[in-house]
Amino acid sequence: MTSILIVRLSAMGDLVHGLGALQALHRVRPDWRLTVVTQTTFAPLLEGMPGVARVVAFARRSGLRAVAKLRAELRQDQYDVALDLQGNWKSAAVARLSGARQRWGAGARWRQEPRSRSLLSRTIDVPGERHPALVAFTLVRELVPELPFLAPMLRATPVELAAEAVALRALGIDPSRPFRVLVVTDPHDPRALRPSVVVAEAAASPEPVVHLLGPAEAGLDPGSGVRVLRHGAGELRRLVALGALVAAAGGVVVGPDQGACHVLAAAGARCLVLFGAQDPAQTAPPLAEAFVHPVPPRCSPCRSRRCTHAEGPVCMEFTSATGKPVPIGLPAVARA
Repeated sequence: MTSILIVRLSAMGDLVHGLGALQALHRVRPDWRLTVVTQTTFAPLLEGMPGVARVVAFARRSGLRAVAKLRAELRQDQYDVALDLQGNWKSAAVARLSGARQRWGAGARWRQEPRSRSLLSRTIDVPGERHPALVAFTLVRELVPELPFLAPMLRATPVELAAEAVALRALGIDPSRPFRVLVVTDPHDPRALRPSVVVAEAAASPEPVVHLLGPAEAGLDPGSGVRVLRHGAGELRRLVALGALVAAAGGVVVGPDQGACHVLAAAGARCLVLFGAQDPAQTAPPLAEAFVHPVPPRCSPCRSRRCTHAEGPVCMEFTSATGKPVPIGLPAVARA
């Protein structure tokens, strides 16, 4: 039996992107033992995932004690290969810490921190953009060349679905009929939907609308008369259930290129993802419908977490109704 370690510490959306390759690997090599190491915050997304023998959670902010604990947990297994899907110093160091005989990762051009490749035993060039899903599949295909390109899939349990349906009904939303989810995030983030866009999308929706807010938006008030569904810290599994309910009801999600939309898409929901100066070829969910500002600013493409444009994030001052979907640029994908 071959034992493989998958290293993807963050971010949430990028972790989700890499799950398609992991699920495809399990489909083709069901006898292989797969271990995933990720940050503690994101570990619940992997609960019950077929093919994942073990999830090792890393408390990244807990200092050297957490590193020592991580090393001890990783060394409980002997890995034939560790795959660094992230491409920075932290992920490459975890691959080395694992004691794996082979440590593979993307080449310098596709790494967030190119010099971190010095901690690996082999680097592999990626034929295309630095999209996390494409990087993951390229690395895994070095193990199994015939691997199909699958979209990541997250599945909720019956208990999780029932609980989220109760939360929706409490807001006056019938989860068995089409409804629309608007993903509202911190307006200071240049990727977030602008308040005017949220209002326009809600007004144009033919379905009942619920505004989804995460833990970072705990202090955000969308206004009176707005249906608000709040997910707190440690409630990532609720996103999986919500996405599954949207999919089953024939609803739709509208939101920015952030983690919540990636999880909802992987749970099966139809997602319309708005991009301003960001490049969907590098970050969009594989099965999403990507909308890019019809007149993007000169600073495009942008991956900054802070907007440096003189007038602020003007690139997000548009709605999905004003643009046309653009191809994401990934290979043809199928659901797992």
